[in-house]
Amino acid sequence: MRIVAIFRRELRLTDNPLLEGAEQGELIPVFFLDEYNQQEHGDNLRALFFHALRQLQQSIETCGGRLYVVPLEEQERFFDVARPDEVRFCEDVEPHSRERDDELMNLLARKGIRYRVLRDSLLSPIPEITYPSFTQFYKKHFIQHVQPEPPIATPAYLRTPLLDVPTVPIPAVDTEPACLWYATEEQVQQRWQRFVTTTLPRYGSLRNLPAVQGVSRMSPYIRCGMISLRQMLREAWEVSEQFVKELAWRDFYSHLLYHHPETVNMELRPEWRGFPWRHDEQQFDRWAQGQTGIPLVDAGMRQLLCEGWMHNRTRMVVASYLTKNLLIDWRWGERWFYLHLVDADLAQNVGNWQWAAGCGADALPYFRIFNPLLQAQKFDPNADYIRRYVPELQHATAEQLGDLQNLHRAFPDYPPPLVSPEEGRKRFLQVAQQFFGEGVQEKLPLDRE
Repeated sequence: MRIVAIFRRELRLTDNPLLEGAEQGELIPVFFLDEYNQQEHGDNLRALFFHALRQLQQSIETCGGRLYVVPLEEQERFFDVARPDEVRFCEDVEPHSRERDDELMNLLARKGIRYRVLRDSLLSPIPEITYPSFTQFYKKHFIQHVQPEPPIATPAYLRTPLLDVPTVPIPAVDTEPACLWYATEEQVQQRWQRFVTTTLPRYGSLRNLPAVQGVSRMSPYIRCGMISLRQMLREAWEVSEQFVKELAWRDFYSHLLYHHPETVNMELRPEWRGFPWRHDEQQFDRWAQGQTGIPLVDAGMRQLLCEGWMHNRTRMVVASYLTKNLLIDWRWGERWFYLHLVDADLAQNVGNWQWAAGCGADALPYFRIFNPLLQAQKFDPNADYIRRYVPELQHATAEQLGDLQNLHRAFPDYPPPLVSPEEGRKRFLQVAQQFFGEGVQEKLPLDRE
């Protein structure tokens, strides 16, 4: 039997459904280079992705096989030459990917080639409906359909026939942030196992502390498929329900994007459409460069610029500050993140940004606004994270960092705040009250977030 396995976001040999039973016949691994994704993705993601693809190519060759890298426009010619009995590929919820897969399935059907659509970047099947809250999704869908599964055997060898098809080299893309994340599949496994043995049991208490190694930092490798979500679920199942819920959030946002592809550019909640977001380029640029004058916000944005990654707690804080305190369009922040994150994932990025802005599924209500000063006191009490990424404040005390009125005076190299948390909060609530026509609920402890 001759099988063509189309690799996309599954760039590994371990626990890979594309490779199930690969030793029983001929397997032709192929990667179709899609120019659309070349133009859409940021350089940090592209650099890590193509590094992972090169690692996969070497691993396949070590097993005796060969990875064909073929331009997407040569796809039909490739199948004419390969003449497979079966084609395998994994589902993808992104709008462009679904269009691409529809075209692929039509092509294969026209040629009479059997195909199988597998699941790898999702743990649970896509439901027929969307759930209004994550809790309902988790209890009524995720837990009902997801259980630990035994791993798929890693092939010891591969038999790949030599084909006369047009191939191209893997693009050479490198960035300084992406280089920090370069790893072999074996090294990714080692990092994951270190997290499992040392941190996973305490994940619930450590995950919100950006200054400590309290999270797995696996999201870039999940994005490129260098590690199996099924393996992560299997090894976290009896150890940390909180970590399992984080995996479930990935499915939640992916399923939402599948059913609501319009949310890439439009608010999920109709009542938010037309909200008067500001489009202040100067203030946005200061936010993007980590020059807002708000220490925790600037630390997060500078971490993104340096590492192509940001701690999840800080992602929420910087997104809240941009949308709620500066009143700047969430789409601007989403796009900036997508172009700079080494783990950029469209479904997760859109879902999380709409959550922070208040216009998405299970989102923060508009009157709940993070106070970045109080967030810093709660989750970075010793200011270790802030000092790590904001060198101008390396000698500031925690007390000074909480006093914006005097912080710039004490450290003149650090910029004054674009807007204080309290001023930004009041302005947002005024705009929201006018837009929604509701009374602002001042009685809630909004500034204690």
